[in-house]
Amino acid sequence: MKKRILSLVLAPILLLSMAVPGSAADSGDSAARLAAVTEKVKTALALDTAQYKEFNGQLTEGELAPTWRLSWSGVDGSLEITASESGKILSYYSYSADENRDDVPLSLPKSDPAKAKQAAAAFLKRVLDSTETVDLDAAAGNTGSLRETRYYFRGTVLLNGQPSPLNFFLSVRTSDYAVTQFHRDSVETGYIGTVPAAVFHTEQSAAESLLQGTISLRLEYVLDEGKDTAVLRYLPNQIHSFYVDDATGKLVDLTQLYEDLDKRYNGSADEDAGAADAPSADVSGGGLTQAEQLGADKLKGTLSKEALDQKARAVSQLGLGSYTLASASYREEQINGASVIVARLTYAKRVEQETQRRWVTLDAKTGTLIAVSSSGRWNDDEAKKVDEDTARKTAEAFLEAQQKARFAQCEAYTDFSAFQRENGRYGTWSFQYARKEKGYFFASDQLSVGIDTIDGSVSAYSQSWTEKVKFDSANGIISEGEAVSAYFKTFQVAKGYVAVPQKLDLSDPDYAPLGEMGYTALNSLKLGWQLAAPEKNVTAIDAKTGQPVFWTAEEKGSLQYSDLAGSQAKDAAEALAKYSIGYAGGKFRPAKELTQLDLVALLASTQGTLIDPDNLADGDADRAYRTVYSMGALRRAERKDSQVLSRMDAVKLLLDAGGYRPAAQLQGIYRTDFSDQKDIPENMLGYAALAQAMKVVQGDGEGRLNPSQSATRGDAAMMLLAFMQR
Repeated sequence: MKKRILSLVLAPILLLSMAVPGSAADSGDSAARLAAVTEKVKTALALDTAQYKEFNGQLTEGELAPTWRLSWSGVDGSLEITASESGKILSYYSYSADENRDDVPLSLPKSDPAKAKQAAAAFLKRVLDSTETVDLDAAAGNTGSLRETRYYFRGTVLLNGQPSPLNFFLSVRTSDYAVTQFHRDSVETGYIGTVPAAVFHTEQSAAESLLQGTISLRLEYVLDEGKDTAVLRYLPNQIHSFYVDDATGKLVDLTQLYEDLDKRYNGSADEDAGAADAPSADVSGGGLTQAEQLGADKLKGTLSKEALDQKARAVSQLGLGSYTLASASYREEQINGASVIVARLTYAKRVEQETQRRWVTLDAKTGTLIAVSSSGRWNDDEAKKVDEDTARKTAEAFLEAQQKARFAQCEAYTDFSAFQRENGRYGTWSFQYARKEKGYFFASDQLSVGIDTIDGSVSAYSQSWTEKVKFDSANGIISEGEAVSAYFKTFQVAKGYVAVPQKLDLSDPDYAPLGEMGYTALNSLKLGWQLAAPEKNVTAIDAKTGQPVFWTAEEKGSLQYSDLAGSQAKDAAEALAKYSIGYAGGKFRPAKELTQLDLVALLASTQGTLIDPDNLADGDADRAYRTVYSMGALRRAERKDSQVLSRMDAVKLLLDAGGYRPAAQLQGIYRTDFSDQKDIPENMLGYAALAQAMKVVQGDGEGRLNPSQSATRGDAAMMLLAFMQR
């Protein structure tokens, strides 16, 4: 697909002085068109471009409409804007060389989300036309990041007040609330035809009835993470995308429309193609540390590259006779919950000026086959030499030989994905076999095989299996109809504009050039009704309760604690929690004596390392300490996880983390107003004075610091918040 591109470079003074005679613009003079577009853009955005010393404009004569990329640059920054011929702003990017990008250590953001929203609204008012609006509240991103330098807005451009497939993105700088980046979809450059008026005729109830009929569910066993009993759930099938056309009131299969209009999709199916293989581990050197020796010991008993090659070639279905072994790499992997040293053999061969590769993964000590993947020619126009039925028999014979016991527990499985519907199109017949228990699939346990459509060899093989899993009873489950009804209720039936592919009439002179470039269809906008997904991602319907099951991945955002009521540290702990600073696990324990690990965990959370000191997983404490070492708060030799810290210890560790160690260690220049200054060790007086000046600590009712008193977690929260608000 080629586009006509023309670049023009003009001095800013010349550009600003250019007249735009109507005859020149009408005749297509590019310089005049550039000047006209630039003037419209500058007027729309109220731009003052005097600071820039260079300017150029690039014209792209697109398939549907021309666009201009306008670029200004100077010593202090640059500005790049893409606009349509009419001057509509399609993208905007501003760069300032003097922007301060240095993070202030241990400091809370001081910007105001409301001001960022006002700046975004003011910018959008300039770039959207009278038919376009956006909901900035819905488009606002997460602003709880500690070091966020931008506020981000992503959302839908409403046309005539209705949802549309047009999206926008906008960022506002936190330091001065300047818009730094903007991008939007547009009707002019992406759609054919006109935008219909937002007048709907189909009743919502009619659309609901049709759309509910497009939902299908399958009943399977599912194992939740961290549990050992699989339960039955109704899972949504990956079906086509539908909409109800408002003009006709009929259900339209959008996916089928796209598939019918475009049968020329080509793609590579292997994500490993071209990836470099790691060299074999060399463990012959002397002078290894204990840790290095332990790592090397893991490779004891592994087979040589040559022996593994023999094991792989012995599996005749892999078709390695015409391949050459290129390399072998060894590494440790977790397979079905066990740690295994695997060897990955890379094979290659040349076919018609192309290199085809096959990767075979074996247990490096036993030679047992673990996985296979391939890359090469994926040409769906090439005639298949192996039919699907023959390929299936090959796949099943292969699994019978490799995984007899597990394969006996499996049946052929279909996940209803687009890949399954187009099986065999891209050089591979793919077959999946999932474990079945009590008459229902447990798809987490699965054996998958790919058969080359040309030579019938096994080109792909993977496995997943769970040991010691229990299966819940199948008694008391709801019907599929009840499950579909429950799942449908999690959606909204929404009206709006829908992108619909429309076949081009290539006899139309306006569309003839598109036909020359290979287009047969382009999107148009139509009024319609679609299912709008709920805010929370619904993954299934519980087969016994009929309740939706939501995706429960950990969400970024504020922490929540259940034990802060009545604590003086409540406000501080909750203020920090908004930025994910604190402890994982749901409890803060504000009255607990502060250990070094407690404070290290609190400081590490300011850098994104969040742990629960009361419920440590393997490596949690080490990760937190590594983070705090990098902050300069501790040296490795000073690590004492369970040491209870005094208030003075906590102040020192906090100020060291904030970069104040050099200043605090100056002697003979500090004094404090604490009534118990005599109790502050001389080498700590600088820390106490700085902490008092920054209001990190304050005296008690009698003005005492109480430097030797044991600190609490609540004390640490109040100190840290005060330090970060300084």
